[in-house]
Amino acid sequence: MKFNRYFINENFFIKLIEFPALYNIKTDELYSIDEKALKILKSIETGNLLNINGKDEKEFITYCINEGILTEKPQKRIKTVIKQSPIPSLRYLELQITNQCNLRCKHCFVERDKPQSLSFEKIKKILKEFEQMQGLRVLITGGEPLLHPEFEKINDFITNLAIRKILFTNGVLLTDDVLKNLNVEEIQISLDGMKKGHEILRGKGTFDKTLQAIKRAIEYGFQVSVATVIHKGNLTDFKELENLIKTLEIREWTVDALTITGNLRLHQELWVPPEEAYKIMQRYGFSMEDHPRAEEYGCGSHLLTVLSSGLVAFCSFYEEEPIGSIDEGLENLWKKKKQIILSELECAKIKCPFLQECRGGCRFRAMALTGRKNAPDFFKCYQFGRLNP
Repeated sequence: MKFNRYFINENFFIKLIEFPALYNIKTDELYSIDEKALKILKSIETGNLLNINGKDEKEFITYCINEGILTEKPQKRIKTVIKQSPIPSLRYLELQITNQCNLRCKHCFVERDKPQSLSFEKIKKILKEFEQMQGLRVLITGGEPLLHPEFEKINDFITNLAIRKILFTNGVLLTDDVLKNLNVEEIQISLDGMKKGHEILRGKGTFDKTLQAIKRAIEYGFQVSVATVIHKGNLTDFKELENLIKTLEIREWTVDALTITGNLRLHQELWVPPEEAYKIMQRYGFSMEDHPRAEEYGCGSHLLTVLSSGLVAFCSFYEEEPIGSIDEGLENLWKKKKQIILSELECAKIKCPFLQECRGGCRFRAMALTGRKNAPDFFKCYQFGRLNP
């Protein structure tokens, strides 16, 4: 009988969500595994020697070694709790650590009349709860998260979490000093057009600083994604913007439409209706997202937002309709969240063939457009070709 000692790569963690999985926080890859594989990996995690005489076990071990999941070298592992998550699972946590920002963007929907920042102690508690709930990604947002008064302490703490950390930033404050100490796997930076188009929304002088931040972040070895909103001032920018993005090592490019809320209520001339915006939504942007999701649920089925006030909402758009306070506990709040059931949408009643792919679109945007809770998101209807202008 032959026994071997293996170690799980420091970037991989067992997650018990809707299915047993192995998650790579560096690449965002999610591997579905069966019960036999789970048993082997749990045994390795607890430091046991393995008997690998069986054919299936040998094939699994060989696969894991080839994938970089297992190694024969000891690893510096983060200790985690492996337990079954709630169903549906809370995989993505939008953590708005502050509502303060260095810019005054014309489309911003974050309420900031009263300066608010989550305390460091609350952030620690929230993130440990999220990790124990088998969470995958935390989206560290604001406002501008780099303005949090205790950002350095937060940045030190997140190093020892078995979750993928993504910083959402406008990029203006992303200096070399920040980048060389930043403990995240990914940085998402907003780039809303070429120079004129970007600065219509975000202010004079921001484009060059943002583009420089993207380039420097890539040079420092971060995975960088770009988010772009469609507005009247950038409609002719997208081909040139696409060419620019192709010259950079961008992980994902999210292109989406605006909703008339927040500051955009004062700048409605910038809003682009669905019959115009869909042409850009169809053609531009790309994603690496391939995590399987529960088919019966709509948008936000694996997402929860913690606001800088300490209140928790369906997503950041629903700031005025909180589920409760974070003091109630993350898991309790997740269980209180009312999920979007696809079969209850008007889209299901008309038997839309794109429903599973579209997932009903953005519910907040659909409500803002129609005034009806279960109405279609017309931006998605045009994008998927169900409606024609």
